[in-house]
Amino acid sequence: MSEAIPAPDSYPTICPYLYYQDGVAAMQFLEKAFGFRERFCTTDDTGQVRHAEMELNGGVVMLGCPPDFKTPKQLGQTTVGVYVHVTDVDAHYAQAKAAGAEIQADIADQDYGVRSYGVLDPEGHQWWFSAPLAK
Repeated sequence: MSEAIPAPDSYPTICPYLYYQDGVAAMQFLEKAFGFRERFCTTDDTGQVRHAEMELNGGVVMLGCPPDFKTPKQLGQTTVGVYVHVTDVDAHYAQAKAAGAEIQADIADQDYGVRSYGVLDPEGHQWWFSAPLAK
């Protein structure tokens, strides 16, 4: 896990913050399935992630593990959806599927000009990945 804190001016305007019971596993999944890379991570004495940041194409997702938190899967409902633009959505879909991501909506062209798919991470957070349709 990294030690260096990213510079304040290296953050996009909005950074979603997701809560995970197992932050280490979440970070590994985000990297393997979605191609994120770690920017920063702090852990407590037990190795539990207290705060981490993952980056993909200049976008940042922050994550942590508050005490007594229930995951979306434990709650039986979707609590958040994160929408991410990628360069090659078909390759991204194949990578996510190969990593065992739970596909919610197969990849398809949308009438609003993108090709996209929907997926759940292991703790039940919803992710949407898209790329513009070729003109």
